[in-house]
Amino acid sequence: MQNNTFFGYSKPSSLIVLDNVSSTNDYLKQLLANFKPQLPFTAIMARQQTMGRGQRGTSWIAQPNKNLTASFLNTPKHLAIKDQFLTTITSSLAVYDSLSEFIPSNLSIKWPNDIMVNNKKIGGILIENKITSTAIKHSIIGIGINVNTTEFPIEFRKKTTSIALENFDFNLTIISLVKRIQQQLIRYEQIVADGEIDKLWNLYTDRLFRKNCIATYIINNLEIQGEILGVNTDGKLLLKVADEVHKYDLKELRYQL
Repeated sequence: MQNNTFFGYSKPSSLIVLDNVSSTNDYLKQLLANFKPQLPFTAIMARQQTMGRGQRGTSWIAQPNKNLTASFLNTPKHLAIKDQFLTTITSSLAVYDSLSEFIPSNLSIKWPNDIMVNNKKIGGILIENKITSTAIKHSIIGIGINVNTTEFPIEFRKKTTSIALENFDFNLTIISLVKRIQQQLIRYEQIVADGEIDKLWNLYTDRLFRKNCIATYIINNLEIQGEILGVNTDGKLLLKVADEVHKYDLKELRYQL
């Protein structure tokens, strides 16, 4: 199904598969802008995405038909703007859990929402929130996962991996993996609805990449040694540097991998 033919289709579906689209996030935003009602956690999946985006304005490049590129619609009930980092937590945990069956060890979440195996990135998440005056109206959760790619450009080989490279016995279709993530997102949203917020924070912080380890970070163009302690309630990273705890947002800190 081509992305330029779907907008005339009016029946909501929990999974829409496109052959080719520039960005699944942009496609879902356009769908909503055209007043096409969608079911909660509708997934837009692309077999080929040509202009995917990552954090910090970077591009997410994926080989056609080999990797997961999908966006999911979250319509939380009464999620205050100050609590929007919960969407980062639930989406990261949903991807983590969906991959843990196939990668049972050395899997972690690199703050705020990259998925790592050892020191290599296997997936990333880009969240775009639609905000009203007091709450989050909806979130579009874009997820990219390297699934079946086994050869990466030379500049990425030391810092990128895939499910196929980590598990030679992996045998699951990409569409099945999308459905697994979809179900995990629904499960974690129910935990939010049940008010078990502390449980979510504990799960997220326990899975943080390099937590409680001394490692190198780039802050203000300087290399520093620090220890990740966790994440503040506003979503900022808590880093211990020379016996002092500092808070950093995404624009202030880079990992040295």
